[in-house]
Parts: sequence; C-alpha cells; structure tokens
Amino acid sequence: MNRNQIKLLMVILIFIIPFVISYFLLNKYGSNQEWQTTNYGDFVNPALSINNIQIKSSSNNISNTNSLNGKWTLIQFSHKECLKGCLEITYLLRQINTALGKDMNRVQRLFISDSKIPTELLIKLQKLYPKLLVVNGPTNGLYNLLSNILKTDTVVLLTDPIGNVILTYKEGFEGKKLLKDLKKLLKLSRIG
Repeated sequence: MNRNQIKLLMVILIFIIPFVISYFLLNKYGSNQEWQTTNYGDFVNPALSINNIQIKSSSNNISNTNSLNGKWTLIQFSHKECLKGCLEITYLLRQINTALGKDMNRVQRLFISDSKIPTELLIKLQKLYPKLLVVNGPTNGLYNLLSNILKTDTVVLLTDPIGNVILTYKEGFEGKKLLKDLKKLLKLSRIG
C-alpha cells in the first residue's frame, strides 16, 4: 500500500468507526433494558399536565391551576384525615423548601386532601405555614385528575414550572433524597 491509499483508508475509518461503536453500544444497551437514573422519586410516565383546572383554595386566592405555573410545586396529598404523620410531612416539606437557600422562592407548596379539612386543622395549617396553599375536598377537579396516578402510598408529587407532574414520592420517603432531586432540577432548570 502506498502512502495515498493509507491516507484514504484512514479518512474512511474516521467516518465508519463511530457507527460501528454506536451499533455495538445500541445492542448492549438496547431499548429492552431499563436505563438507570439518579433521581430518588418515581417518574410519572408520561408526565401529567395539571393546567387549566378549576380549583378552590381554602383562602380563596387560587381559582385555576395555571396560577401555580412559573414555580416548581411540591404537592402534598393526604388520603385521609391529616393526623400526626401528615403534619410531619408538611413540616418536612417546609424544611426542604428552607434548605434550598437562595432558590427557596422558586418552589411553592400545595396541600391537597381527599376529605374536607376540619376548620381547626385549617387554621393551624394557615398559622404554622402561611405560604402553604391548601385545597380540600374530593369534588375538586385537581383531585380527580391526580387520583389516576395517586396510590394509597403516594404522598408527595413534584410538578415543573409549566404544570407537569414529573415525580412522585411514596409514604416514608427520605427528605434528604427529595432535597437532592429538587436541587438537581433547580440547578439544571432555567425556568421557574
């Protein structure tokens, strides 16, 4: 082989080698296998949009879920009467929001109950957590939409700033892991 033929062969190999490598990688990591992720919450696949749903908050300051857009939203869901465990999750979510530091204003918290919240609990929530948005009652359109993805052990949902539910967290989740997920999303996101 002369020098020109070697150069031509090198140029051809430069273009062929990436295709050969990608073919073998595709076979090794094909669509049949589950890809590993670094998030701790469970993905909602496909993402569920909660836009344009009429809601009524306890303080009557929200009438449509579009008013939630623009911020990341931690939605706490209570399947039954909110007792000690439920209030601990509410407290934990506030601590997670506070732990975000300078990014804490990019996240809001919403509490949804599938039953009517007693007046004394509502007053307690508003006193302890003045920035917490509270929506109650199963007749609420948002509850009806979310009930499709909510299981009895799901207590927290994370929505993105454009109104898509993307992650769920089951009962007994670790606050540090939720905080890591949230920090990662806020770092990578340019919206919200």
